[in-house]
Amino acid sequence: MVRQTTFPGTQHIGSAAQFSHWRRYNVFYGLLLTTTLSSVLLAADQFKWRATGISFRLANQYPASVAFLVQILAALFGVMHVAVITKLLNYALRLRLTRVSVTLDVMRTWVDLSIPRMDWDLPIRFLIPVMFMVLLSLVPAALWAGSITPLIDQTTGTGTILIPSYDDVSMIKEYPMEIGQAGPSLRNRRGLFTYCPGQQLIGPLLSSAASASSIGMMKQVHPKIDNTQFSYTGRSYGVGATVGLLDRNITADYQAAGYFYEEQGYFANVSCIYNQTTDFLLSGPVSEWIYTAGGNLPDSEGGPEYSNYIGHDGKAIVAMGVAWSEQSPRRYISITAGEAYRALNSTQCEIDFQPMLFNVTVDLANLNITVASTGPAPDFNPQRNLTRTVVRQFELLSNDLTNLYVSLLGEAFNSSIASFNMTRSMASKDPLSEEDATLAGLSNSITAMADDLLLAYGSAQLMVGRKSVPKSAIVYRYGLQFGQPAYIYSIFALNLLIILAVLGEAVRTHAWNDLPRFNYLDPRDLVVAASRGGTGLATAADDMANSDAPSTTKAHKRVWLLSDPDEGNGQLVVRMGPDDHGHAAIKVVDAGVGGRLRNLSLAMPAMFNELPKSPLGPGFVDDPHLIDAEKARALSVWEEKRRREGEKGRGRRIGIWGEKG
Repeated sequence: MVRQTTFPGTQHIGSAAQFSHWRRYNVFYGLLLTTTLSSVLLAADQFKWRATGISFRLANQYPASVAFLVQILAALFGVMHVAVITKLLNYALRLRLTRVSVTLDVMRTWVDLSIPRMDWDLPIRFLIPVMFMVLLSLVPAALWAGSITPLIDQTTGTGTILIPSYDDVSMIKEYPMEIGQAGPSLRNRRGLFTYCPGQQLIGPLLSSAASASSIGMMKQVHPKIDNTQFSYTGRSYGVGATVGLLDRNITADYQAAGYFYEEQGYFANVSCIYNQTTDFLLSGPVSEWIYTAGGNLPDSEGGPEYSNYIGHDGKAIVAMGVAWSEQSPRRYISITAGEAYRALNSTQCEIDFQPMLFNVTVDLANLNITVASTGPAPDFNPQRNLTRTVVRQFELLSNDLTNLYVSLLGEAFNSSIASFNMTRSMASKDPLSEEDATLAGLSNSITAMADDLLLAYGSAQLMVGRKSVPKSAIVYRYGLQFGQPAYIYSIFALNLLIILAVLGEAVRTHAWNDLPRFNYLDPRDLVVAASRGGTGLATAADDMANSDAPSTTKAHKRVWLLSDPDEGNGQLVVRMGPDDHGHAAIKVVDAGVGGRLRNLSLAMPAMFNELPKSPLGPGFVDDPHLIDAEKARALSVWEEKRRREGEKGRGRRIGIWGEKG
């Protein structure tokens, strides 16, 4: 069926039927999809919805393919928005075309706005809005790309781990320091786990003592006392033993980013002083290369502490004394040292173990553990088997780490003291005294070793004693977040504005009830409508070409893109109206912008109908030569008036929305 238009007030057979519902509104149905998607994206951002499972795996394994798909989908959704915008513009201009006159350049501009596309031959005043429309058409796709691009984020879930139980502490005690008499132990690929850490975990404990005072202002990062490759940032407080050991329910999930749980432990608060009246002293030799360290401690029960140390001359001995009795609370550590470690001599440290609840945060990607105390908690080991055994390990370590010429424990303490001095000098210009620096570095070492000893016993309870309790944990899992909030809100707002524009236009135009079937974007409609308008348009174009022919130099002065006045056929003013049968016809109104050529009401001599009357009166006939002269003069007057009217009209321009009249 040939598309035709019936204008208001015309009643003709052959006029086309009205649009079907689908043909008129089909483009607008695309807003159902874009509205649904933009709303889901907004809800996902508000409620922190994240995609996991196979979606995350595919996005992680095939990032290039995902990026390609995102571009395709963004372009598709962008086209839906641009299609609605251009359809609104097309409908509005088609309705307006039935009421206004436009130049052919304006018609070209309407076509370029409705596609949209760049036409670099348009006059500059029409080129600017077309360029704006072309740039605007790129915005929806760009916003959609930012709204649906998958980004790696985190979501939370729950999981279960096993933490040490201290309901049964029968295996936590002091074992003889003899070959074959050490406490129960287990060695596997995750490390060595033992109930005698002061004898079998000397290396990790010595490393902790030496690096206890971190250099600089950053928190110390130190390895966990096993082979799980995890490290603590800051203090461990003796908790987190399960990490890397009995947390397979969580770590087996490759999407798990980390987890968080609470665990009870002891906050070891260490304070060191110089006790000039100490009773714990170094003496000897009692026999060749054998020296004794003995005396009462502040918390001794049942007699003084007594230990033997080996040394070439006693100068390289660092002895630590801890009350031996099971009845002692064992809170004090006394140190006596030879001349080589005189700064450590007569020092005394008190360890106060305070039951606390700790938050343990595990970063599986970086193999990092962070522990923070949340407040006091009930004592999970009121008998204090754990803390008393921990303190006793210091005496065992000092014996193990002393040889004829050097004390490895003393060297570790000196390393911590030197690091503290360096950190202090970086933070403040006020130097500390040697005594204050020694006590601070020593406190750091004792604290670090106490934390590691608590952690060692917790690991032994899990791996050797098999004493554990289940604990729920919050699991952070990797997930896909679609889009960034700024783009999501922008595309939602744009979609809403387009919907409001559609509703506003539907109300203004009564749902486009008077929309003609003629579409200026369709070449078929243009050709048919122009042919129905007759030969006036072609004649006007020929007249304009003939009138502009003498001014050939004008064409050479035209600057590309900056041609201000309309030139050529673009100046022709046309209007759409009904032909004799009520169908759409394009008819010429002007041959120049504002110049009346086809609708001029000039006084024309009737030279083509009858001869001019003789001035001598009726019945007289003038000389034929006189008649020819009168015809020529009348034609000259008519052409001069047409020229003046056209030049007068060249000062006005028809704007981009046409001109009524």
